Amino acid sequence: MYLDIYYDTICPWCLIGKKRLELALQSRGQVSLKLRWKPFLLNPNMSPDGMDRQTYLEHKFGGTQRAKRVYDVIASTGLENGIDFKFDKIKYTPNSVNSHRLVNFAETYDLDQKMVERLFNAFFMEGLNIGDTACLIELAREVGLDADAVRSFLQSDAQKNEVMASDREARELGVHGVPAFVARDRYVISGAQDPKILGKFIDTALNG
Repeated sequence: MYLDIYYDTICPWCLIGKKRLELALQSRGQVSLKLRWKPFLLNPNMSPDGMDRQTYLEHKFGGTQRAKRVYDVIASTGLENGIDFKFDKIKYTPNSVNSHRLVNFAETYDLDQKMVERLFNAFFMEGLNIGDTACLIELAREVGLDADAVRSFLQSDAQKNEVMASDREARELGVHGVPAFVARDRYVISGAQDPKILGKFIDTALNG
């Protein structure tokens, strides 16, 4: 069975949801499940060059203090799940389209799971600009992809339409926030749910 995960590479709740899903799967042994990472754009109108992080937070949350309250909750929840977010290191909010394209490229080589993990760590723990082509090439090389092949891919328009189509499909399914998990094209659950809830969701889909 395929489990589709609608996500954005710059979404902290998606990393929390990933960790919780891993816990849910660990308690189920050899479950026949293939994870597919499906692009969703939190900022579909973001400039191709991204924007300064502080400016982004002020626009999105209506001020620095309000943004701090939101991210304090995320940081606390992250620690509860073994994730030490380093939000203070993030100086730039990128356009995430190319990072999604890179994950799609990595899937061809069965390296999509590693690529997603590396992108999350790069952005949330290292504060790297994952919208920058040179940065993406280096991260791809670290997970085992050929740097020259990745450079050629990113310099083309390959997979751009697929990323946009995935974002549209998610919204047509009623997904307005991520992470969202979809199984068998009809079972849908949104949010970084508790591992027990995700486990029950998986069991229902497997037996459905």
